[in-house]
Amino acid sequence: MAKVSFSKLGLKVNNEVVNIHFNDQVIEVKQYISVNDKLKLISEVINNTIDEHSFCNPVKVKVYLALGILDYYTNINFTEKQKEDPVKLYDCFQNSKLLHQICNAIPEEEFNDLTEGTWDSINAIYTYNNSAMGIMDNLGKDYSNLNFDASAIQEKLGNAENVEFLKEVLAKLG
Repeated sequence: MAKVSFSKLGLKVNNEVVNIHFNDQVIEVKQYISVNDKLKLISEVINNTIDEHSFCNPVKVKVYLALGILDYYTNINFTEKQKEDPVKLYDCFQNSKLLHQICNAIPEEEFNDLTEGTWDSINAIYTYNNSAMGIMDNLGKDYSNLNFDASAIQEKLGNAENVEFLKEVLAKLG
């Protein structure tokens, strides 16, 4: 089989933009973002929605994915003050139906790749955390924290004043 040179294929990244008109404003919607941008967007969604128990709240995922789409796919800019209340931003875009228009302006395959990539990543986190390796990693983290706490307790008990106080407490407890 003969090899074909990549440079002869003439492949280019889609830089097409679709315009949406809303309240006398022109909103540009990209038809494609790079895989690097998709990975950043997905990471931002997960980092903003995951709690201390590695649980991603599905409603938060919906909110932050929508805001990520607005940030990465459109020319809409937000001030830092506006970004402080993501739920309010989401509610404004959702209620006005502008979010729906923007999402519909993104090609279906592109939109599905992004949403599926987000949920697949979240499911991979759950799967790993519930696997034997994930459980062992968590136990190792818990053990290292416990070891640190035990060292601190040992250090405090090494102090003569603390030992006397502990003896007094134990004597009073009977």
